Amino acid sequence: MSYCRGCGHQIHETAESCPQCGAVTTPGADVLRRIGGGAVQEGTLWLPVPSLVCGVVVALAQFDPGEWDVDQVVGCIGFSVAAMVLGGISLARQKRGGGMAIAGLILGGIGLLGTLGSQW
Repeated sequence: MSYCRGCGHQIHETAESCPQCGAVTTPGADVLRRIGGGAVQEGTLWLPVPSLVCGVVVALAQFDPGEWDVDQVVGCIGFSVAAMVLGGISLARQKRGGGMAIAGLILGGIGLLGTLGSQW
């Protein structure tokens, strides 16, 4: 017999989770979870953080009151697309950092609309 790392309840060595608190006891068992036949990884923050950073950069660029040249427009469109792509991939493939990924998606979309709207 062994003890749960979450609550200290005595459990069997082969148990994958604690019957008392539900904590995962086997190493690596919490890395993947099954959803509709596809695997969703627990993940790292390597996708949602850049999504959020790109979204913040393009959102802050919208406060520039001067006339934009072509390089600024292309850069803002690129950052917006990067924020939305990274945020979308992060939401689709992993569970961790979902809030940052959503914020990156929203800020990227707002930045793209603001950039395109300011040119016409």
